[in-house]
Amino acid sequence: MRWLPAVLLLVACPKAPEPKCPEQPAAPVTAAVPPPAPKAPELDDQAVISQSHAFLDAFDKADSAAFKALIGPTFVRFARSRFYDAAYFVKSMDAARERKVPASTRVCKDERVSRSAGVAIYFGSCVVSTPAFGEMPATSLEGWEALFWVPDGETWRVANWEWARGGIDAEREDWNDKFRTAIDFKTTANQFLMEVVKGRRVGAALDIATGQGRNALYLAGQRWRVTGVDISDEGLRLAKEAAAAQKLKLDLVQQDIDKYDFGTSKWDLVTMIYAPSDPKLIARIKPSIRKGGVFVLEFFHKEATQGTGIGGFETGELAKHFAGWKILKDQVVEDIADWGLRKTKLVRFAAEKP
Repeated sequence: MRWLPAVLLLVACPKAPEPKCPEQPAAPVTAAVPPPAPKAPELDDQAVISQSHAFLDAFDKADSAAFKALIGPTFVRFARSRFYDAAYFVKSMDAARERKVPASTRVCKDERVSRSAGVAIYFGSCVVSTPAFGEMPATSLEGWEALFWVPDGETWRVANWEWARGGIDAEREDWNDKFRTAIDFKTTANQFLMEVVKGRRVGAALDIATGQGRNALYLAGQRWRVTGVDISDEGLRLAKEAAAAQKLKLDLVQQDIDKYDFGTSKWDLVTMIYAPSDPKLIARIKPSIRKGGVFVLEFFHKEATQGTGIGGFETGELAKHFAGWKILKDQVVEDIADWGLRKTKLVRFAAEKP
């Protein structure tokens, strides 16, 4: 029975497993490539201005359908410290159309376009005129419009609309606020003016943009007969109070300089100390100065005001405006400005009429 252990051995030993084929990796699934999103065409500056006119025209005519077609899904307007969404404007325009409110008209100027990545911004100074309707009188309102255009699919739409009051009323309020705070300008007389008038025979003086009267008060204290002109009622109030406290006489006129009548051969001294740098204004001033009278100016050099819209004078520019006059001073200096109280490039100029 010697074969029995061999049989038992065969029975007891399990059969070796058959080798398995290695698992094959799953075939990669190729994701479908989505088609490229439609891209809005580029807008040149004129196209931005044209589309902005269309948007504002839709609003003025209460055309809510055209208005909605030009605004994006995140549209909002910011004005007078409040936010207004699209639904507010659509509801207002629909109500105006039902009441048959006459359309407004607008005239815009100083239009410009500014850009950054994916945004085109329209700026314009607009006067909006609204006809009388029912008990509402006709109105005219001047302000700055800012429209932020962004790509939305195949077109550009307005994402944000901002408005700020403009015109002479806004300028007056800005200066009123400035004089109330009095934190970034000199409140005593301009040093250059004091140097020019020292030892000169006194007479009639006109202080343009007199503000709170710092230069007018100094001249009155030197016995000049001084008239100060400014649009700021707050500045003139401060000048009047200071004159009363110092027992000085000032003739103060609240008026827009662009509308003020300078007269002819009326003044022995005219000052433009940090007043507007407008060549047209200078042309109007020159005939008002008497023979032997003096024009005195201090303002920023044009290089110091780049990008601000403030203006400024180029080196030698004023001498050209006063060709034929006796130039007393024509300086470009680095000094602390009376306005802003920082060191910058300034123009100081004085000329005597022959």
